[in-house]
Amino acid sequence: MSRITLIENPADERVKAIFEDVRTQMGGIPYLFRAYANSPPLLEHFWEQYRNLMFIGRLSRPLKEAIALMVSADNHCDYGISLHSHALESLGVPAKEILRIRTDPDHAHFPPKEHVLLEVARHANIAPHDHGERLITEARKTEATDAEILEALAVSGMIAGTNRTADMLGLQAMI
Repeated sequence: MSRITLIENPADERVKAIFEDVRTQMGGIPYLFRAYANSPPLLEHFWEQYRNLMFIGRLSRPLKEAIALMVSADNHCDYGISLHSHALESLGVPAKEILRIRTDPDHAHFPPKEHVLLEVARHANIAPHDHGERLITEARKTEATDAEILEALAVSGMIAGTNRTADMLGLQAMI
């Protein structure tokens, strides 16, 4: 049960517009967005960041969702695991592969460049002071650009933060 109110039917026009945009992009309104709706400026900022990182950019949406699932699993965040598993499923990723990303991402089926970016993102979450130079060098060997490396790191960082927020608020798993 959430520790704060989750806004179901917003009165604020700005929140209504953001909810409609979220619904269009994500197929529904995740609980974290409903929590942020208690503060329209925070919701607006959060949605802008989330939309820009998860739906726009150089990295594929499945890779970004895989990063999000892997980070959520490493952080033991049931809410994030549920949300990003569902997103991968809606993108056509088979259940076996979703489980592999969640439990054994080193053996997930991605092309070499995407695989090393997944590894960069993971290490930024679980061991940010370790392997940085080696992993960035590995990413560059696969022709990952600086922009792609930064995008993988940004997704990892945002998801780690949303995991902490979801856990602190006691948000239930999405499905």
